[in-house]
Amino acid sequence: MILGNVCFFVALMLVALMAGLFFSFSVAVTQGLKQLDDKSYLLAMQKINKAILNPVFLLCFIGAPLFLIATTIIRFFEDQFLFMWMLVIALVYTGGVFMVTMLCNVPLNNYLERQDIDQLDPEAAKAVRSRFETPWNRYNHIRTLFSILACGMMICIVVF
Repeated sequence: MILGNVCFFVALMLVALMAGLFFSFSVAVTQGLKQLDDKSYLLAMQKINKAILNPVFLLCFIGAPLFLIATTIIRFFEDQFLFMWMLVIALVYTGGVFMVTMLCNVPLNNYLERQDIDQLDPEAAKAVRSRFETPWNRYNHIRTLFSILACGMMICIVVF
């Protein structure tokens, strides 16, 4: 039971950290960035996309689904009721956050990284921004909602 509780606590902390990060982007970072002109926006997002690929972020981003899966497996052997909850939470988070990031946000980030922003004329910069900004923000809102949902369900397990 101790191992399951430790894994659950670590998973909850990692999910909460990721929910906070995505939420911050949705309500603050992207709101500030949208005030920039096209080239400045594109350059800023390129720099953010590079800066976020650091060990702390990667530990949280990869650790959250791994600890959710580990907790789910441990709960399978300890408590069928908690196992079912953890299975749902792991699927919600892995599908709505991890997979959305890998299948949607990362390809957009890669597209942006391939752009030589300094060489874009104003119309090309506007086109690149248009292709990137709206879908990236939409997918970030999706992973924000799913990470908050997973975090909320985990808190419900603790409280009830």
